[in-house]
Amino acid sequence: MKKIVVLLAVVLILTGCGEKEYFKQIYVEDVKEYMEADKDGFILVVNENNQDFQEYVKNAAESEEVEINMYNAYQSEEGAKDNRPVLPFDGFDRFNELYYVEDNEVKGNLDMGSYEDVKLTEEINHFVDLQK
Repeated sequence: MKKIVVLLAVVLILTGCGEKEYFKQIYVEDVKEYMEADKDGFILVVNENNQDFQEYVKNAAESEEVEINMYNAYQSEEGAKDNRPVLPFDGFDRFNELYYVEDNEVKGNLDMGSYEDVKLTEEINHFVDLQK
């Protein structure tokens, strides 16, 4: 009986560890991969964490099963608090925008402040679908 309980516990732990994280915070070094190392994908550029629209982006990332990374321009490195925003690359000229980067350049963007609630969810999903 103990072996079964231990086996079930191990399976549950491994299952939890195997889940993909579709929405996470990244830092300037990670952004460089998109702009210099041919990594394609979505970057949400913000000026502070925990804004209302971020939950909509997270939900869209999970429902669409696509990775969306969040870059806070005032936290360019993990644990850092920058006094000035760090926007090291052309194309990231506005905060609170969802950008799609392909072939080392911004191919599209979506302003998070232009929509609310259900309309925001629809626009994020549409933007993601267009870029996939």
